[in-house]
Amino acid sequence: MRFNNPFRHWSRDFRLLGVAVFTVGVFFGVQLTLFNNFIVERLNIEAHELGYVEALREVPGFLNALFIALMIRLAPPVVASVSLVIMGLGLAAYADVTTVYSLAVYSVLWSIGFHCWVPLEQSMALQFSPEGEKGKWLGQLRSVHGFAWLLTIGVCNVIYHIVRYDGLFIMAGLTTALGGIAIFFASKKRPAVKEKGFVFKRRYAIYYALNFLQGFRKQMFITFAIFALVKIHGMPVATTMVLVLINQTLITFTAPLMGRLVDKYGERKMLSASYIGLAFVFFGYAVADHRPTLYVLYCIDNLIFFGGIALTTYVHKIAPPEDLKPTLSMGVTMNHFAAVAAPLLGGIAWYHFGYEVIFFSGSVLALVSLLVSQWVDPEAMLLRERQELATAD
Repeated sequence: MRFNNPFRHWSRDFRLLGVAVFTVGVFFGVQLTLFNNFIVERLNIEAHELGYVEALREVPGFLNALFIALMIRLAPPVVASVSLVIMGLGLAAYADVTTVYSLAVYSVLWSIGFHCWVPLEQSMALQFSPEGEKGKWLGQLRSVHGFAWLLTIGVCNVIYHIVRYDGLFIMAGLTTALGGIAIFFASKKRPAVKEKGFVFKRRYAIYYALNFLQGFRKQMFITFAIFALVKIHGMPVATTMVLVLINQTLITFTAPLMGRLVDKYGERKMLSASYIGLAFVFFGYAVADHRPTLYVLYCIDNLIFFGGIALTTYVHKIAPPEDLKPTLSMGVTMNHFAAVAAPLLGGIAWYHFGYEVIFFSGSVLALVSLLVSQWVDPEAMLLRERQELATAD
């Protein structure tokens, strides 16, 4: 039986982007898998201290639109290359962490690179993929990220007791830097249209609003979900690695399907399904005390990632080429207005009222996102604009 390679149609540029995305998967396969156990075991960190660290780490997201405006004259692969090298150095420096202060400094360092990388990855993925299949190709790219994460967790399980936290942080950091070298060799061809350095328009208001809400809700879960399992429910590092391994296995095999569903059913339906699912996940996290149930909820949250794909394809449909990259960048910036506040408020709320209030709030935010997403209708927007132009003529 002939093996059907889903990536055989990829262009050279998309393959180089895939290599870079793979190394970012390695980065987070170590950083997000080990981080919570690392900071509890090494630093005995408290929730409010974690909130301060995570808020500082998200500050570079504010500067995302400024970064893109300043670097508009440089080809995206060049900036992406530098971004991944900075990410790698910041993660490798975790091996030197001995205080909450040093943790915050190194976290901000890699965060600068990451927040430059995010809109560039999105814009290059859209640029290097064919029309009509962008959701599918973005889903395949997510699958590559998930496979890298999955493979990395397997490696962590095998060699953790040999190299411990420090060795794994260094190895993942160097791998990410190699991804930066790979993407440097992608096409430096600039878009046919002149790109803008800064875009903030009323037509993208729904995109900005959903990114803002996503930033608040997502950061609350990223910061406190596994931390609660470790700090409150006593989950050991071995269980953390198994949980993330199962989670990434599911993501890797479902990512291309999720991308195709966005292409087939459209952005509004997929966003609505995502937000309904997230509302139940957050509510379950607040009320459940059964660890296996919480493990299942964690995996469900990470499976409902097609909302991010839908937002990217939505803005691609409504934004002209010259607006696309700066609009994606502004979306990241709006995301981080909320992402900076979320861990600060969450840490304080945990300290005064208990961790449950964080997840009840996340459930409410998911329902608000569901309401806002009902205005997502790119086809109707474009039709209305064509009619207005025809009337004007």
